[in-house]
Amino acid sequence: MTGAVWEIGALRALEELLERSVLDLDLYVGVSGGAFVSALLAAGISPREMYDEAVGRPPGRGMPPLFRLGLGDILARSRRAPGVLFRALAEALPGRNGSLSDAALSLFELLPAGLLDSSGVRETLAEILSRRGMADDFAALVRPLRVVAVDLDRGDAVAFGARGRRDVPVSQAVQASAALPGLYRPVRIGGRDYVDGGVKKTAHVNLAIGEGASLVICINPMVPLRNYGTRRPLPGPLSGRGVAYVLDQALRIMLHGRMEYGLERYRAEHPEVDILLLQPDPEDLRMFRYNILRYGARQVVAELGYRSTVHAFRRRRRAYARILARHGIGLRDPRRIPDSPALARSGRSELARTLGASLDRLEAALEGRR
Repeated sequence: MTGAVWEIGALRALEELLERSVLDLDLYVGVSGGAFVSALLAAGISPREMYDEAVGRPPGRGMPPLFRLGLGDILARSRRAPGVLFRALAEALPGRNGSLSDAALSLFELLPAGLLDSSGVRETLAEILSRRGMADDFAALVRPLRVVAVDLDRGDAVAFGARGRRDVPVSQAVQASAALPGLYRPVRIGGRDYVDGGVKKTAHVNLAIGEGASLVICINPMVPLRNYGTRRPLPGPLSGRGVAYVLDQALRIMLHGRMEYGLERYRAEHPEVDILLLQPDPEDLRMFRYNILRYGARQVVAELGYRSTVHAFRRRRRAYARILARHGIGLRDPRRIPDSPALARSGRSELARTLGASLDRLEAALEGRR
């Protein structure tokens, strides 16, 4: 979700940089946390409204938190503990093929399929669409949307919203796309279990190309931290910061490496397609040090997305202007775009009251648990 907030900041910058609105794009493809953002765009919700909502603290309450502790699964698994322990210890007895290490490993059977329940993602998005008078249906969206999730048992990527995959509620498809394995419970749709769309590919640019896109704007918030050289953000190696830093960095390296390989292949196979890639600064520690569920930092992360995008267009103004001009899109002078976006001070939208309240409730719950 930290990445989704960064994407909102980047979109807010694009809305001010381009002479065409990002709401006018022909197709949106959402993966993982980006599926939530893409669904809002396809519903016609502007980046300015999203930004004001993501960084604000509306007083309203009553919305569900985006993620809940999966107590039901944990309790259900705990009931199996006696049987699992008995079988494990029986296998470890002398004369049997098992061992004590095998018995210890068998305890992993007691862990649930996911520590958190992400049903709040579905409920929140459905509520946002409802308050805007829009059905929770791909056919009701203003623009075409493809939400990518992975079938856990088959290992195949599925694009909800494509032909033959439009009978699923948009909110449920987004919930499935954001179900990071291990952290969030898989989402069951039509008798199948689905997990995060990034498991198969980091960026499913091929979906846009396959539907005729000649310009693809790819927003990728997942880059590894560059912790070396004269500008290294940390005084020592990442391994000295514990397993959380190591696992997070390893995941980022894997996702980013796959994306770079995929983009190279797409550019080689489809030279007629322009791909404009926007990413965070890999040496900016502020994009890495926040816990993925810590929403108190969302104003910092959203502004990072905005500033990073503005600065990227300043550095590559001529190249970006040429690319956009080939597709009939004008570019405003990036030097005239402010470093920080102005926030709405009054008249907060229904969207702000809805999603913002949900974020605040989750943050309060997490602080209480600490």
